[in-house]
Amino acid sequence: MLNDNKLRQNPHAFISILVVNSDSTALDALLTCLEDAQYQTIHAVDSAQKALRLLRHQPIDLLIVDVDTPDLDGWRLSRLVRSGILHCRADMPIIITAHTWCERIAEVTAREYGINQLVPLDHLHRLPGVIAQLSQGPQHSTRKPRLLVIEDEPDTSDLIKRVLATNFDIQVADQGDTGLHAWREGRHDLVLLDVMLPKLSGRDILIDIQATDPNQPVVIMTAHTTIDQAEELMLLGAVDFLPKPFRADQLRRVCDIAIHREDFLVSNAQFAARVKSLEARELAFRQLYENHHQLLNDLQSVVMELDLDFRIHYLNHAWETMFGFRVGDCIGQKLDHFIAPEDISQFALFKNKIRKALQQKKPCPEIELCFSTSRHQRLWAQLKISRSTKTADHTNLTVCLDNVTERRESQEQLKYLAMHDSLTGLYNRHFFETTLAQLTADSVRTSTQHALIYVDLDHFKVINDTFGHQKGDEVLRDMSQLLSQQIRGTDILCRLGGDEFAILMRDISSSEAREFALSVQAIVAAFSFPLQEQQINLGSSIGMSLIDGSTHNPEEHLMRADIALYVAKGRGRNLIHLYNPLDSESDELRHSINMSQKVRKAIVEDRIALYFQPIVDVKAERVSYYEALVRLREPDGKIIGPCNFIPALEASGEMHLLDRWIIKLAIRHLRDYPALNHVAINLSAQAFKDEQLMPTILASLEETGVDPTRITFELTESASLFNLHITQRVIAELHKLGCSFSVDDFGSGFSSFAYLKDLPADYIKLDGSFIQNLDCDEIDQTLVKSMIQVIQTLGKKAVAEYVENQAILDILKVMGVDFVQGYFIGHPLTPEEITAAKHQSN
Repeated sequence: MLNDNKLRQNPHAFISILVVNSDSTALDALLTCLEDAQYQTIHAVDSAQKALRLLRHQPIDLLIVDVDTPDLDGWRLSRLVRSGILHCRADMPIIITAHTWCERIAEVTAREYGINQLVPLDHLHRLPGVIAQLSQGPQHSTRKPRLLVIEDEPDTSDLIKRVLATNFDIQVADQGDTGLHAWREGRHDLVLLDVMLPKLSGRDILIDIQATDPNQPVVIMTAHTTIDQAEELMLLGAVDFLPKPFRADQLRRVCDIAIHREDFLVSNAQFAARVKSLEARELAFRQLYENHHQLLNDLQSVVMELDLDFRIHYLNHAWETMFGFRVGDCIGQKLDHFIAPEDISQFALFKNKIRKALQQKKPCPEIELCFSTSRHQRLWAQLKISRSTKTADHTNLTVCLDNVTERRESQEQLKYLAMHDSLTGLYNRHFFETTLAQLTADSVRTSTQHALIYVDLDHFKVINDTFGHQKGDEVLRDMSQLLSQQIRGTDILCRLGGDEFAILMRDISSSEAREFALSVQAIVAAFSFPLQEQQINLGSSIGMSLIDGSTHNPEEHLMRADIALYVAKGRGRNLIHLYNPLDSESDELRHSINMSQKVRKAIVEDRIALYFQPIVDVKAERVSYYEALVRLREPDGKIIGPCNFIPALEASGEMHLLDRWIIKLAIRHLRDYPALNHVAINLSAQAFKDEQLMPTILASLEETGVDPTRITFELTESASLFNLHITQRVIAELHKLGCSFSVDDFGSGFSSFAYLKDLPADYIKLDGSFIQNLDCDEIDQTLVKSMIQVIQTLGKKAVAEYVENQAILDILKVMGVDFVQGYFIGHPLTPEEITAAKHQSN
């Protein structure tokens, strides 16, 4: 569902559409149609492969894909989206286009594949209306078909309910007249009708139903059916009959055929309408076959029938396309023959599970197996197996087989990405931490000594700032390749982030580790590269720690290496330093790490507290919302202000932990304290780099049920402008949720006015340095007045903080500021104090 408030206000401006069509003429027609309808954000590609790449990296609201896309048809591409493995919304609306089809079969297939709408290419004028309809959400909800059972024998009724309750919504009537009345009231999707009934016979009920609705499917049940009686009932309009007593599988099969009768009839009529010549019956059937066959080819699923020895009895032609083997050559062979060698044992276990499921009359399990094609290539396929009983004593298996190689390869790629750095291809921090834990445990268990070498490229930031991140990335890739050539086969080289590298060296002495560190330093020193007619050289600072069994905690080894690196930098850079607990320089960094650990413990013990300072609407003269201010409560009850622990978190790179906890805590307070009508939550400069930011917000909103419109997220101006592209993207995601956004400390940066128009913020908070002396500084008055005018001209709200007296408040009122905040307006309070104050005022 495209359910964004702003999308409803102006759908054309916000919806991002991906169009996939390999036919250039059709693609041009689609783009023209969308552009004429004033949709602005359109991505057009001519292959499914390009579409998949774009879906992984671009936010897409709507997918329009042609059913005949050569490299991956529209059905299968839709299935990938619905499976949730791609980096996109699994519930994204999908529209299928095609030149020709059988409508009813296509509609039924669309329901199975989760397609929202089908649009023929010769009816493109319908497309804008279809998109507008989808933007309003689902038009109908799925429901079970309704089944009316008119049967006077309770045992038979109970059996029907047990067998069909999963697939039908069942109503039972035990007399003829009440059954007919129930049908007239409900008009059920299917009627199971007994012939011999009290008060009114099944034959009379059938006649009455057919007179009212000839299309109503009715299945007759009787224990005394003769050929003449069956013929008469069918002529009177019954679609099928069940002789009593019947088996469960007979009941399911007859009801499944009956409930889809309308699909079959409509499909047949639609096919007949497409047959241009009715002169030759043979030609009509050939056209019918070709249309069905084309639809099967579009799906590209293999359908096969196996006996209980897994010998192949039937194959469709999709087998040849997928595997390259001729159908005729494969009939009679066992499926085992086509399984890849590495999966033979897995297949043997699976066959035993299938046989056990058949014996216990349970659903057959699904499996993914690796096959070997005619060209000896590996192909992963998903097998869905069901029973196909031919006679009472003979059971075969029907298998639907889909190619899932691309998904499996995507999963393998995801595993690779989970362990490797995307820029350099080296192992990433996650893999490093896992390996460090293994080496730490090994050193404790076996007394074997390992080493951790922590490398930082000196002044690398200058390259990024002077020549751009693209050139900086190029240098990092080149440096990674040089370092990879230097390490031993048993060593692990990782990129921890930025310009920091770590090498884990197994079974090595202190002197050997230092010799290796010297060789790394020599490699870095010898590395040079041209930049804008200059030859640039780098240095490196290296911190070392020995993994020697002295601690069970792998994080302690990393902290020691980090401290050693800090010491090497502090003593002049381009140095190698082995961790020594007596180093005086380590005190500052250890204090930062210890404070970080204290905050972690406070989070676990729920000792992070939020106070709320009111922000007043100047015109309405009432509290509009509150700003959440964080405090740390010591075990003895002492309250510590943020200036005592936030710098330490920022220095240790763990500010995201506090960001996430503040978000969770603030949203819970919104749920638990209704007096907090609206809250502004401050985010750190690191927040927008945190991949878990949005998941944390979404999970908290889902857990509490809090309305997102009650939340404003606040970020300082300098942090907002540090990476404007990321800021804009995250703000857009917050707006989609319904949250608002505020820029804090506005006016403190050099480019405030230049970038203000590019920040999609709702509130702009003026830097307090301009407000605190406003009553006695004419320059501040001129600047503040100008900033308020610019902010309001751009359609945003101006907020003034540090309002400490009546004189400042009076000046701001004359200037037309929207909101004010400060000790003169109100001190920060606990949510309990705010609730109590509101109760007293009421």
